[in-house]
Amino acid sequence: MYILIVNPEAGNGRSLKVLKKLQKDPLFKQKDCRSFFTKYEGHAEELVKHVLEIYNEKVKCIIAVGGDGTMHEVVNGLKNIPSVPIAYIPAGSGNDFARGTNSKKKPVKLFQDIVQRSYAKPYWCGSYLTDKRKPSNRRVFASNIGFGFDAEIAQRANRSTYKKWLNKLGLGSLAYAIALVQTIFQFEPKEVELTIDGERRTLSNVWMITTGVHGYYGGGMKVIPSAKMTKDSFHVLIIENISKWKVLAVFLSVFWGGHIKYNEVTVLKASSLSINGNKSISYHVDGQTGKCQKCVIEKESFSRKIFQF
Repeated sequence: MYILIVNPEAGNGRSLKVLKKLQKDPLFKQKDCRSFFTKYEGHAEELVKHVLEIYNEKVKCIIAVGGDGTMHEVVNGLKNIPSVPIAYIPAGSGNDFARGTNSKKKPVKLFQDIVQRSYAKPYWCGSYLTDKRKPSNRRVFASNIGFGFDAEIAQRANRSTYKKWLNKLGLGSLAYAIALVQTIFQFEPKEVELTIDGERRTLSNVWMITTGVHGYYGGGMKVIPSAKMTKDSFHVLIIENISKWKVLAVFLSVFWGGHIKYNEVTVLKASSLSINGNKSISYHVDGQTGKCQKCVIEKESFSRKIFQF
């Protein structure tokens, strides 16, 4: 049995069109595929847990059909059950998990490969714990987590009305660019205490700190070009002590990875890091956003089974 968790709002309804194509494929019935629809943020996580309670060992794979946020929720629904295989069929506005895993196939071909293959590759996610959560409620991310300027851009883009219309036109990534221009003149650089693999440092004029399992976010922005999924470490990008006008130049070059040549941009490797702000900081994780003052990020010590093509 294959379970499809579908976010009907993803990509302004694109996920529903994708699902209809999948349902027409003979393999959909042959492989006993069943689809469940999310109704609100966090629902995918609940659905995954509920489905496993009912069908248990009959489930061969959980397939997320939506955007990066849908994938985020599915992974967290399986947070304590890493043995259940996960697959992703991109149908959102960003779809950076697909870019990060080099998945370029069309949805129907992806679906066919998923249900006809007997194995998934190991994938090492990251985990994070904010001061808003109990230690026992650590979360997992499949793509990236970032703090500061890029998080405020993501918050503004997600709240905007223009993102919906741009998604209809297939220009979802343009929403991020518009939000960037709107945010840059209001953003105030942060003061944070950053600890990387036990080494503590104070950053007094930091614009953003981002770490990722792979290098993409924001609908195709190559934020950490050198980042690749590995067992032991993340790549961490820091932008600090930079003028507002130079930030524009930096972000214009993000799509091809040219921003790392600027002196104000630093890229490091780490297996763990913690961020402690002197006040609340915006963050984004796999396309979703929130606020915290403290956050501890670590590489998971075990791999999950995720289909990668």
